[in-house]
Amino acid sequence: MGMVVSFTAVTEAQLARLVAEPESAWELLHESDSGECELSGYIDKAWAGLDYLFTRAGVGIDLFFDGEALGADGELFAWSPALVSATAVTLKSTPFATLAAHFDAVDMDERDIYPPVWKRDGDEIGLGYLGENYKELVMFFVHAAKSGSGAVMSFG
Repeated sequence: MGMVVSFTAVTEAQLARLVAEPESAWELLHESDSGECELSGYIDKAWAGLDYLFTRAGVGIDLFFDGEALGADGELFAWSPALVSATAVTLKSTPFATLAAHFDAVDMDERDIYPPVWKRDGDEIGLGYLGENYKELVMFFVHAAKSGSGAVMSFG
C-alpha cells in the first residue's frame, strides 16, 4: 500500500476539539464524518513529489510542517481555517505548469523522493500523476476555504 496523505475538512469547532484532545484525534475525526459526500483531499503517494515541486518552485507550502501535529505519532496535523485559506490562495494562483517546469525525474530518484518511480515512469506517467493529484489538492483547499473550514492532514 505505501504511505499516503489525505486532507479532511473540519469546522473550526471540530478542529479546536481535535487540538484539545489529540489522544482521541482519530476517533474524533471519524465522529465528525457526517457521511456527506465532501470533496476529497486524498493525494495518494503524490505528497513527496508535490512537496519536491513546491520547494523547487519556491511556492512556500510545506505539506508536513505547515500544520500543527496532533499527538506525537506524526500521523495527523491540524490546519487552521486561516492556513487553509492562505494555502488555497497560493495553490489557486500557482498553475501546475509552474510546478511541472521543476520536474526532474533523475534528481527525484537520486534524492529518494517517495515513491521511487520517477525515472522509471518519466514525464508522461510521473508528471501526469503529480498533475492529477495537484488538481485534487487545489480543489480541496479552494472548497474548504470557501466554507471557512480548517483541515486535518493524515499521513500513513
